[in-house]
Amino acid sequence: MATATYDETYESLMRITKTVTDGMFELGKIRGKNAFGSEEELKVLVIDISKKLLESLPAHQFEDDEVDHLESCLSHKLSLLEDPNQFRNNDFEVVG
Repeated sequence: MATATYDETYESLMRITKTVTDGMFELGKIRGKNAFGSEEELKVLVIDISKKLLESLPAHQFEDDEVDHLESCLSHKLSLLEDPNQFRNNDFEVVG
């Protein structure tokens, strides 16, 4: 397991802060519209912000297989929430 560094931790937290700030700004724009269809915009915002936060987590500094696996599972689930059909029509060749 790798050791966390001050610089990497600082950069991760700054990316998280920026992501949250941008998300709050976008949320305010959605609220300001107060229009039909905002549910879809909120869904897109939540998925987008979640993906960006996941990419910025300081835990990646540890280079731990279990952390990487959990990140991969959550990332996959967010992708499915974004588009449930995106993994249905794949071109993988079945061998064996």
